[in-house]
Amino acid sequence: MSFIPWESMTTSMIRELPAHDRPRERLERLGAESLTDTELLAVLLRTGNRRHSALAVAHELLTNCGGMEQLSRQTVAEIAKFNGVGRVKATVLKAAFALQERIHRPTIDRCPLNHPDRVFELMNPKLASLSVEILHGLALDAKLHLIRAYPISAGLVNQTLIHAREAYRDAIAAAAAHLMIVHNHPSGDPTPSADDIRTTRQMLRAGQVLGIPLVDHLIIGRPSHQNPSGYISLKSTGIIHFGSGAEWE
Repeated sequence: MSFIPWESMTTSMIRELPAHDRPRERLERLGAESLTDTELLAVLLRTGNRRHSALAVAHELLTNCGGMEQLSRQTVAEIAKFNGVGRVKATVLKAAFALQERIHRPTIDRCPLNHPDRVFELMNPKLASLSVEILHGLALDAKLHLIRAYPISAGLVNQTLIHAREAYRDAIAAAAAHLMIVHNHPSGDPTPSADDIRTTRQMLRAGQVLGIPLVDHLIIGRPSHQNPSGYISLKSTGIIHFGSGAEWE
């Protein structure tokens, strides 16, 4: 039998493989470390369609999305559009990605969010590569440990008074000592807009009135030659003077 790349194999061809060569059986026998990203993805997908195997569908997903990390940032609707996936398989994949994030979360949660790099590490998986701006609030205790992370709004950050009210409602409910806000720029350029600065100033004033100081406003983009970190901290860069309150390391 001549060699056929597995990404070109049909479902029937996969079934004809010896059991020990199939991804699920190899995972059981040799462990998950022995499988490629494509093979692990195929195990989660379980099946392909009439013309393409689960391996072929997994290969197409990773190729078109640019890798596993980019795939993990897609929505259920975006993943479901791929041939051979659908909404049920897309929800399984999103659940697997969410579990991996939760496994990683306790390590982050034990550390105080006292440096922008730590905030970026926490929020970048949620916000990077989204097609719309999502504004999140981070309710923090007196030592800057995370109490709760929650979405405030989706879309353009330009309704500042509404955002201030929505942001602090959850912070008050969480008995937060400090608040931080984080949002993404889908363009990849984290340079703050006039609306970003206006929003931050409104939040600062609201925090002073409520006694829950705003610690910082982090804008997440993508790493570039001009900005290798991929984010901008309005506090660290001095774009806005935050006054008294928790200080970065």
